[in-house]
Amino acid sequence: MTYESLDLKKPIESDDYQECSEFVVSSIETIMKEAMDTGQNKIIINTNLKFGIPMENVNKIAGPFIEAWVFEVFTELLEDSQNKYNLINVEAGERLNMADVILQFKKIRKRSSAVTGYVDVKATSKDIEGSGKSPNITSFS
Repeated sequence: MTYESLDLKKPIESDDYQECSEFVVSSIETIMKEAMDTGQNKIIINTNLKFGIPMENVNKIAGPFIEAWVFEVFTELLEDSQNKYNLINVEAGERLNMADVILQFKKIRKRSSAVTGYVDVKATSKDIEGSGKSPNITSFS
């Protein structure tokens, strides 16, 4: 079997895809920035290891903590009566799913009143040169 012989389904992009994509990305960026600016981005992990953990593997340890934190941020916003981002639903993605968090925002469109964003959470370290400089971004209708 070769790649060329595969029968792949080609997604059909909606007419308002670009507008919806920009809306979701902007909303997520603003929500995350606000959480960080207000100091809500502190995750405290205590260990009894005298020499700490190897930095080259810190993403493997940090990843699940970051995913849980992201889910908490969006869930707390959803439960907030002052939710100014029109967030209407938050779901945790299943393990090994393409999305760690699935978000729905209220947005009036031609055929619906919501737009869904699938978030793949990534853990990087500012101590590792080049970390987070080439994230994997997947986009589909």
